[in-house]
Amino acid sequence: MPRPALVGTPQTGKTTLFCALTGTDYATAVAQAGAGGGKARVGVAKIQDARLDRLSAYWKPKKHTPAVVEFADTASLVLTAEGRDKNNQLLASFRNETDGLVLVVAAWKGDNAAALRTEAEVKAEVDQLATEFVFADLAIAEARIEKLKVQVTKPTPTQAKDRQELEVLRQLHAAFGEGKPASSVALKGEDAKLVKGFRFLSEKPCVVALNVPETALGKSFAVPGYTVVPVCAKLELELLGMEAGEREAFMGDYGLKKLATPDLVMAAFRSLGLQYFFTAGDDECRAWIIRKGDDAVEAASKIHTDLARGFVAAEVVSYADWEAAGGDMKVVKAKARLRQEGKTYVVADGDIINIKSGV
Repeated sequence: MPRPALVGTPQTGKTTLFCALTGTDYATAVAQAGAGGGKARVGVAKIQDARLDRLSAYWKPKKHTPAVVEFADTASLVLTAEGRDKNNQLLASFRNETDGLVLVVAAWKGDNAAALRTEAEVKAEVDQLATEFVFADLAIAEARIEKLKVQVTKPTPTQAKDRQELEVLRQLHAAFGEGKPASSVALKGEDAKLVKGFRFLSEKPCVVALNVPETALGKSFAVPGYTVVPVCAKLELELLGMEAGEREAFMGDYGLKKLATPDLVMAAFRSLGLQYFFTAGDDECRAWIIRKGDDAVEAASKIHTDLARGFVAAEVVSYADWEAAGGDMKVVKAKARLRQEGKTYVVADGDIINIKSGV
């Protein structure tokens, strides 16, 4: 299950946002924070997709199973020289236990929700957080380089590999020293594999969740290089606690056409290089998570390893073709939109697939 972490400084509304995303009770989340010893709170958010809803409306299945994202919420980062030592354990958990980062930044200044930051001020905090990740990666690279400098002098079976790893880490170390992230160093093939296990923070995909006050609803902000999703965490949490009819009325009062949290869930999901395909039928309509570029056999393995082992073919119709046919599989077949694809077929986002297997 994909797991991005919510990262932010104190008083940015990070835990409120976590509760709005995952449906966690706020009082429970706060109690967990006090008793958790710094451990992450984890909650699951369902990805809302109108395409899957439409498939379920057509098939009326026994089960409707959307894709999900698991969000982690932890203690806040303290962006001072004194706080950096305290951040180390927290950053280590981000490095080892999460796939991506959602940077939660407040759109207001200090304690005054009415005083909005400029885009430049928002960018400055995002840059500060990114710098913390680079500093943490620099320390990891330095420690490993020192060990390797000794190892490469010894005639061991791994000497050649150690030398190659040392050279790659020196490239990364140079970038970190200039304040550049690991993602700025173009590593390929074996070089990339050698350092994959470090899971550098500055290589993880990031999305910015800009927590805006109610007075700034509808205002757009941009941070170059990042996807920014404005969300009023406090209001979203309140709205999500209402019955549908009451929620719709309140949203109308605020001029909101839709909630922002589903967009943030999707943005975090997409940032990880993920997509999903659908299976549909009377028993279940389901979204299956795969990586972009995965082939039909890999998709089959998500459903069951036996389907991948005995893979014969994949019956595929794109969602767009299915919808153009009025959601009628008979029309899909009549228009020859149902394709037979082999093992090397690269699955597209939203494909509706039926796997044929000999096992």
